[in-house]
Amino acid sequence: KITTVLRTYSPSQFENGTWDNGGSCNRTRPIGREEVDRGGPDLEYRRIQVEEIKTARNEGGRNGNKFEVLDVTEMMLMRPDGHPGVNWGNQWMKGYSDCIHWCLPGPIDVWNEILLEMIKRQSQIELSSETETGL
Repeated sequence: KITTVLRTYSPSQFENGTWDNGGSCNRTRPIGREEVDRGGPDLEYRRIQVEEIKTARNEGGRNGNKFEVLDVTEMMLMRPDGHPGVNWGNQWMKGYSDCIHWCLPGPIDVWNEILLEMIKRQSQIELSSETETGL
């Protein structure tokens, strides 16, 4: 059996422009759920990914394969502070806002923790299934 885990879309969080037009990401704190911009494409991308995983579950599940979603989109929309901003101290790119990649420790650690729990849960399910069938 194979378990495939799809991580949903990770939003870029440029403000006041795009990556090539003066956009920046200089926030220093997470934002609340009520502050999240729900008008952009981020949640639409997530919706499409989740629909496709449901389709894969239905079709691939017949062969015993499993499909899981590591859903990070909404939680990362609340973490505009997790990007390397203009003050990140990179000697080659001074003053550059990287609003697509994420800093460690922080948001990516959460992804790793969730993925680890998914793997543990899947292992426990498989072990209990083997115990019940006597394998």
